[in-house]
Amino acid sequence: MPAKFSVEYEGRTVEVIPDALWERDRVRLVVDGETVAERKANGKRTVLEGDGFEVRAVMPFWGGSVSRASLVPEGSEDEYELDPEPGTRAARQADWGRRHPGLYASRYVLTGVAQVAAAIIGITFALRLLPSIDLPSIPLPSIDLPDLPLPSFQIDLELPGWVQAVLDSKPYWVPIVVGLVLASRELQRRKKVKRPH
Repeated sequence: MPAKFSVEYEGRTVEVIPDALWERDRVRLVVDGETVAERKANGKRTVLEGDGFEVRAVMPFWGGSVSRASLVPEGSEDEYELDPEPGTRAARQADWGRRHPGLYASRYVLTGVAQVAAAIIGITFALRLLPSIDLPSIPLPSIDLPDLPLPSFQIDLELPGWVQAVLDSKPYWVPIVVGLVLASRELQRRKKVKRPH
């Protein structure tokens, strides 16, 4: 059963309860034991409207679990983090993230590095499995195009070798840069999130 998340807000108990993956891909907002909103899983943009607030839940598009949830009062920039059920994997992960915010945010960078490594290993493995195939040479028809005088714009722009090398290697470093950006955003988000009293 997936973990539910809850917080005490203005004397009310606010809970986010995802349905089990094999049931439906939905999540419910429950206030003081009564369901007030229900929505289909929508990744990071799963938003449930309450009375004077909204709850933003982060969950996979296929539903089944919530990895993080926060309550945002109407007309406010404040964000209150909901706590996962004690004893669940989500609770252990949230506790570890609070104690080690830098390491917790760095998971995005590690994911980028892992994607690059998996791509390199996968492509190398696939190339070794492919037999060498001689493809036939297919003659292409030649089309005579009229010779039209066009104005000559010649821009002789040659990039330095190191810039070209960086551009050529972008499939390897882009996921890592994206991971660094996401990690930075996660650290900024964690600095803004408030804990209810």
